[in-house]
Amino acid sequence: MLRSLTLAIAALTSTTALAAPADLIIRDAHIVTVDPRFSIAHAAAIQGGRFIAVGTDAEVLKTRGPNTRVFDLHGQTVLPGFNDTHVHLAAGKDLETEVDLTHVHSIKDIQAAISARARQCKPGEPIVGTRGWWEYQLAEGRLPTRADIDAVAPNNPVTVPGPHYVIANSVALKLAGVNRDTPDPQGGQIYKGPHGEPTGLLMDNAGRFVRKFIPKPTDAQQLAGMKRVLALVNSHGLTSVGDPSGSAEDAAMYRRLRQQGLLTVRVDFAYNVDSAEPLDRVENELRALPKPGNDGDGMFRADEIGETGLDGAELTALLEHDYPGKPGYRGLQKVPTEQFRRFAALVAKYGYRLRPHAVGDAAINEGLDAFEFANAQTPIGKRRWMIDHAFLLGPQHYDRVKRLGLIINSQYMHNYQLGALILKAWQRPLADRSEPYAEWLRNGIMFAGGSDGPISYHAEPLLEIYGEVTRGTGWGGRLGPSQGISREDAIRSVTINGSYTTFEEKLKGSIEPGKYADFVVLSDDILKVPAEKIRDLKVRATVLGGRTVYGQLK
Repeated sequence: MLRSLTLAIAALTSTTALAAPADLIIRDAHIVTVDPRFSIAHAAAIQGGRFIAVGTDAEVLKTRGPNTRVFDLHGQTVLPGFNDTHVHLAAGKDLETEVDLTHVHSIKDIQAAISARARQCKPGEPIVGTRGWWEYQLAEGRLPTRADIDAVAPNNPVTVPGPHYVIANSVALKLAGVNRDTPDPQGGQIYKGPHGEPTGLLMDNAGRFVRKFIPKPTDAQQLAGMKRVLALVNSHGLTSVGDPSGSAEDAAMYRRLRQQGLLTVRVDFAYNVDSAEPLDRVENELRALPKPGNDGDGMFRADEIGETGLDGAELTALLEHDYPGKPGYRGLQKVPTEQFRRFAALVAKYGYRLRPHAVGDAAINEGLDAFEFANAQTPIGKRRWMIDHAFLLGPQHYDRVKRLGLIINSQYMHNYQLGALILKAWQRPLADRSEPYAEWLRNGIMFAGGSDGPISYHAEPLLEIYGEVTRGTGWGGRLGPSQGISREDAIRSVTINGSYTTFEEKLKGSIEPGKYADFVVLSDDILKVPAEKIRDLKVRATVLGGRTVYGQLK
């Protein structure tokens, strides 16, 4: 296998070396190429930001010139740069204005952090926390209430966001006009106590009531926050990301970072257009967007509309059957069926691709209905539309998914982080069907892996690979243990499959001549360490287009 690979490269390298010597060579490496045969190579040469040779040390060193930098990796494992197809990267722009709650372990920790910020603020000044903490991690075993927040910040509107909810204090609720008489909005729920007063927990679309209290960062704060979050994702080996939902301002921010040479990941960007708006307004917004496409250098592209929410998550996913122990409750439908069908048709009409958020099996049905409606007017079969999350994608959906040529953007990190909540909300056997990867592969479903990070989840592809292989979780149990897949397939999900979502499988996602020189160096051999040790592997270096953006080559 290796000999056939290197022979195929020999003709290329002999001519390339004469025309332009390599800028950089890595040698004595264990290179997992993720080419169609999953070949192993030992050296690679880079010129002009792309691989020009991959093979044995002897063959690749033929591309060496007088100024070529050569790095001996002493047998270290090299993989293609990781691609997380669902990362809320632009959320990094808000980091400088938020209270850091990423490492809290109790409601007391949350109170202490908010109290410290309140002492620095004037009365009435908004306070907002970061995501990244989980109910099951809190010592009290419950979510904070408005009373908990009132106790430490009685004079400021405070909002603490979770994965599909916002917790607001009394000041924020009063300013937003939310009280015991406020009805639940479409696709949302205002939690109320035994006497009818809001508890502070606003689920899904109900969180829109208090969004006005999120502070807007200055340009300098945005830049500082983005530098922090880019450094974070580079440290986890990411060289490509899909940001599934952002504004025109976010797109402009990415382009500024690119122009200033500060963008250290390749970004696939989706504009957020609210599918619940009147359709004439939706059409005006779509018409006003730039023509879908890319910026030409592989660093920024924008041809999608997302993350249009059809339902909620673990507690509010739209299911085909009642939740266990909750007769008559099947979750939240955030967008009426006919509205979303016509929305999807408009997205297709204006040349964009759609990637809605759908967790429950009934929400997936709604999405597929809308895709088929759109397809009847503007064919989408070759445009690689997507569904994000798709926890409960099952046999009833498979034929429709394949007929439409869809891709599933899936994140085992949900199971890893929130498996205990999934098990509590859905119970077995339904909970074990959350993201059934082995079944998907057997049925020809194309999926790409991600995290839904980086603020709320670990944007760590090595954890994603670990979870896909072992079905392990952060809380110690396993969801759907029979649904684990091979290491090779898990690696593909965060490399070459991600490139397929953006029509770039010939440009990145594997280590082959002609592709972008994006790669990571790992602390051990991911193909040989015990499966339980995959999550303990470390990224030693991340290289984007031949430029080291994290760590060192040595």
